[in-house]
Amino acid sequence: MMFFKKKKTDDAQEASFERVIERIKEIDDWENPKKIEHYILDSCEQIISGTKEIEAEKAEYRVLTKYLQDIRTLSNLRPEQEKDIRKAAAAIDKARRSKDAFLNAPKAISDDAFHICELYEDEMPREILRMKENERYQARVQKEMHSLEAEKGSIMLDRDDAIAARRNSRNISILVLVMFASIMVLLLVLKEGLGIDTDKYFGLFLLIAALLSLLLFLWQSNSTRQKRKLTRQLNKTIELLNVCRMKYANVTRAILSQQKRYHVRSAHELEYQFVEYQNLLDRRKKFEQDDEDLSYWNGYLMRLLGPLGLYDSKIWLGQAAALVHEEDMVEVNHNLVVRRQAVRERIRENTASVKSDRDEIDRMMREHDYYVPEIREIIASVDKLCGLRSKKEEENNE
Repeated sequence: MMFFKKKKTDDAQEASFERVIERIKEIDDWENPKKIEHYILDSCEQIISGTKEIEAEKAEYRVLTKYLQDIRTLSNLRPEQEKDIRKAAAAIDKARRSKDAFLNAPKAISDDAFHICELYEDEMPREILRMKENERYQARVQKEMHSLEAEKGSIMLDRDDAIAARRNSRNISILVLVMFASIMVLLLVLKEGLGIDTDKYFGLFLLIAALLSLLLFLWQSNSTRQKRKLTRQLNKTIELLNVCRMKYANVTRAILSQQKRYHVRSAHELEYQFVEYQNLLDRRKKFEQDDEDLSYWNGYLMRLLGPLGLYDSKIWLGQAAALVHEEDMVEVNHNLVVRRQAVRERIRENTASVKSDRDEIDRMMREHDYYVPEIREIIASVDKLCGLRSKKEEENNE
């Protein structure tokens, strides 16, 4: 936890510093300046710069001290005061955490999706329902279409088998006819040419030929009927398939139109976006309520802290948790103590550096017996502004 650093600037002192710096720069611009003059003037600038830094650090030290005094004041409150302040701080901390959670929460939907839901908010529930129905209908039609495709393929295979069977029966009939004709010629040759009695064989052959012809006729007739039947089934299946394809194309066109309109890929995504849109609206209402609560409790806490005479009451609006939880207040106090120690150490180091620079100027003046009036006037001005005295003056006073 960090406190804001407050610095109060003394405008009159700053103006005096600037006037001395300008005088130093004017002397520094002399033609053919001596090295000793440059060194002394540079040291004077460093002294002024170091003094400015020391004053700023002292101001910061005083502010940190006042903050620590405020913590001691808040730690020694009457029980009823502490109870009221803790109650207000707890409400502020709760409202602030709620607001931060809203502001830092990742976006569930994009800004474009939010604007679309906002634009079609009234009709969105009906559109989600219609899109779901379209997707279910599309899936059902697609399933039926796949079933008809499979049935079509099966009928085509059966029809091809029927056509092949008819073709085979015709070929076999021709082969049997040729074979019967050959056998009849053979029997006639044997009877007429060789005088062999073939009448009994001829009758048996005619009986066999009649039976085979009947079987072949039945086979071919059955193949023809099967082919015609399968052709009718195939035509009917193709007709149903075309109807399904038309239904699928229409419903798909409707779904694509909805997807393009709402920039989604499915009804599930559209429903998710709309639910998140509604949740975001609820969270925004909660955020606005938290903002109102925060304003109220901030004013209430300021009214409670006002009579305590604190150095900075407003800073506790951002440190409300420290007013509620003792461990947070301990941490704040520790951080302030550490910062004040660091500032005190910087003041000590910068003060030693400024004194060292001033002593070096005295040494240079004594060793080189350098007492140019303009330089001495500048040194006196720097001593007066920075609250310094030369070693010579200190020895004279002693």
